[in-house]
Amino acid sequence: MSMKAFRAVITADMVNYTQFSREESAAWLEEMLVILHQHPAFKWALKPEIYRGDSFQAVLKNPGEVMRAAILARACVRKHAPNADMRIAIGVGKTELLTDRPGTSDGEAFRLSGHLADTIRQQKARIGIALPRPSESLTATLNLLETVIENWTVSQSQVIEALLQGKNITQIAEMLSISQPAASQRVSSAKWWAIESFLANFPKQLSLYTTKRQPL
Repeated sequence: MSMKAFRAVITADMVNYTQFSREESAAWLEEMLVILHQHPAFKWALKPEIYRGDSFQAVLKNPGEVMRAAILARACVRKHAPNADMRIAIGVGKTELLTDRPGTSDGEAFRLSGHLADTIRQQKARIGIALPRPSESLTATLNLLETVIENWTVSQSQVIEALLQGKNITQIAEMLSISQPAASQRVSSAKWWAIESFLANFPKQLSLYTTKRQPL
């Protein structure tokens, strides 16, 4: 089974939704969806779509990019308020039935994502992944990733969002009306170097679970 046959289903909901006004959280989610829709790295089989007001679901054709999408989604929401965040359950597998809406689609990846969405509240990490094969070591990596993301301030989330959209230090400084050294300081305090190396290696890590084992 090649990785091409796999899709990544994202089922996400907003954390602490009730602490914000309906207008605020709706605006934050809408803005985040526009950013995800427009990002050139993401090939959507089904574009992110809001349901139940505080949640969204989407299907990525290229599972190797799903962590970039998940981290970007969290940075987009976390930049608005210290306790605003997303909880993201990723299922990677086949999608046997793909209609024009996530709600009526079905398949292994949907079931994996849906089951994880039901249990992710019991976990400390707010990004979880479920694969057709046991993937404890990947889950352990996501636990470490969480220790970086959970410490992002509002201003660090802003720079991470910009970096994940391909902006450089000069553009970030301009966008936030701060000096370049101040922008660089925010980038390094958000531990961008670690996020960047995680994202660069994620497709390779994922392929360990999504390619057929060769007989010894």
